[in-house]
Amino acid sequence: MVEFSFGKGREVHPLEALRRRLTRGLEVAASEQEVRRGAEVEALVTISSARKLVDVEVGVVCTEYYDELHTGQSYTGDTTSSTTSSRRTSDDVAHETWSPVEAVPGVQSVRFAIPPDAPFSYRGECLTFKWELVARGRRSRGLDRQARSEFSVLP
Repeated sequence: MVEFSFGKGREVHPLEALRRRLTRGLEVAASEQEVRRGAEVEALVTISSARKLVDVEVGVVCTEYYDELHTGQSYTGDTTSSTTSSRRTSDDVAHETWSPVEAVPGVQSVRFAIPPDAPFSYRGECLTFKWELVARGRRSRGLDRQARSEFSVLP
């Protein structure tokens, strides 16, 4: 699988990069850029073009990026082998909550609670927790629309 890298923990699949460039008419933003655990974040979803757009939803997503050590054998010739190791960045969803919104032009507001025991935003050398608001909607033809907006969760 080919991926584009935009820095640590920011690999993007080529289809996702294309989707973000070609799907306009859907935006999402947080009313506040910093939110404490246990508080609420307000997602402002703007639909400027609802043409062929169905099943629109907005969510709050925390993604964990972490490094894993991979080891393997390297062979040179018929009898010589050596052990090699390398770090690879993997990712998992640590938290996500979704809510439907109407597929009509305009601005809609949805509030999400950040769990008090959820991970806080952190960008480290081997571990990162990234919080985003995500708006997505299916289209009857073409790529589904998707918009993302990062915000910080404080301890």
